[in-house]
Amino acid sequence: MTAWNDFLAEVKQAESDLGNPREIWYRGHSNETYNLIPSLMREGDWEKKEKELFIEFHKTASRLFDKRSNDWEILFDMQHYWIPTRLLDWTTVMGVAIAFILHNKYDTSENSALYVLNPISLNRLSGRHEIINVPEDKGFEYKTIYWEHRPVQIEKPLAIRPGQQSDRIIAQKGVFTVHGTLDSGFENEAVECFKKIILPNSAKEEALDFLKWANLDEYTIYPDIVGMAYHIKRKIL
Repeated sequence: MTAWNDFLAEVKQAESDLGNPREIWYRGHSNETYNLIPSLMREGDWEKKEKELFIEFHKTASRLFDKRSNDWEILFDMQHYWIPTRLLDWTTVMGVAIAFILHNKYDTSENSALYVLNPISLNRLSGRHEIINVPEDKGFEYKTIYWEHRPVQIEKPLAIRPGQQSDRIIAQKGVFTVHGTLDSGFENEAVECFKKIILPNSAKEEALDFLKWANLDEYTIYPDIVGMAYHIKRKIL
């Protein structure tokens, strides 16, 4: 058995431990010490800054994008362009999560991590029994729920499925968790809903081969000018 095969066996065991749900989500991190906390919630006074960031982005970016029909679509744009939000990116394809690890710069002395999530189990912690489709669910509006806390204050993360508003979301099979008022992350609030598997450095060479065979390069995952540029640099240099 190689380190890569051992890793795949651990992923299979993690899915079994989570009950082999019909839908499983994955998230990769280049550093195994990372916690599942959105970038916004690592800021001081983050709820105030959330509103300021949203308002400023909406006002400024409205000249650059097609008109968005709802606040969720604006929030997904913010996440897409690395503005801190209360979202975490996930994917329904394990290979995409592995690519997120290996396509970014990583410290060769550090192991990486793959997170495996049961999204239905996560939502049950908040009394929901399905993944929330936004913006189709008209009773789940971003500002009403997370700024005004109506009809209830949501504390724990929830799994949401976006519309196909961008080529990146489509290519990455992208989904999100949206975090509530508790800023301590999955490790304290939803430990029974996910598993963390270490991707050791000794497995990464075979992991890169896997991505090549699966045609999961930068351009297929980021189907825009940025992804194309990264792909050309890696291919030639």
